[in-house]
Amino acid sequence: STPGTMGLLGLAVAKLLDIPITATYHTDIPQYVGSLTNDLFLENTAWSFIIWFYNQMDEVMVPSKSTHDQLVERGLAPEKVRPLPRWVDVETFTPARRNPELWCSFGINCEIKFLYVGRVSKEKNLALLADAFMDVIDAGFESGLVIVGDGPFRDELGKKLSGYPVLFTGFRQGEELAEIYASSDVFVFPSTTDTFGNVVLEAQASGIPVIVSREGGPKELMVPGETGFVVSANDRTELARTMTNFIMNPQLCRSMGDQARRFIVSKAPRPEELYSTILKA
Repeated sequence: STPGTMGLLGLAVAKLLDIPITATYHTDIPQYVGSLTNDLFLENTAWSFIIWFYNQMDEVMVPSKSTHDQLVERGLAPEKVRPLPRWVDVETFTPARRNPELWCSFGINCEIKFLYVGRVSKEKNLALLADAFMDVIDAGFESGLVIVGDGPFRDELGKKLSGYPVLFTGFRQGEELAEIYASSDVFVFPSTTDTFGNVVLEAQASGIPVIVSREGGPKELMVPGETGFVVSANDRTELARTMTNFIMNPQLCRSMGDQARRFIVSKAPRPEELYSTILKA
């Protein structure tokens, strides 16, 4: 259940028929409202509705501890909250799909390729990624940035990065996306508003290290210093420095990528756990 029209309808029917209802909270709507409008009143109004809606549930499944803490601090009854097991298809997303020849078709010849996968929108903090990447290139380092996905920030981001070694692939999925993951070197996810970030799991399963923000849920999906790095939110200099570190130490991409793959495989939930989760969700 989600707090849209269908969510409200489902809630009303469940209450009418006295049926237990479980919801998942995986989109930080209030933070999106705040990020897109810069209006604290609207953000607080969104929080009031979210907390009211989810307090009507018998159980609320959340994807990360930071999301759990955030909801409880805002007023959600803590006894309702349950963890939502994370999962990724380690057979689809695998280092075995690495294809060095892939980039020839895209015209990218640089050694280190940074990757972002997701919605291309302002709330994903992509302006920060663009600024940091520009700083890296302006400092004389050679690398490329691959952005997979589409969204309302695509044209503006393209203009901002004009003249830099950046590839926009548009929306990709399935084996094609898995090949892009495995053939890249470092995954960068600067968002501070994501409650989870399944793309962070997909990247590590594909055998590449990740760079994530200290704010939000994605930092809980990796091992700092082992499968990647956590950087301060909105710190352009730190992000650029971390990206440069990978360029100067390409072996670090491989060693951390190997650890990332092992980490994801070791944490993959058992099939019965997934089945139980899907039934509840």
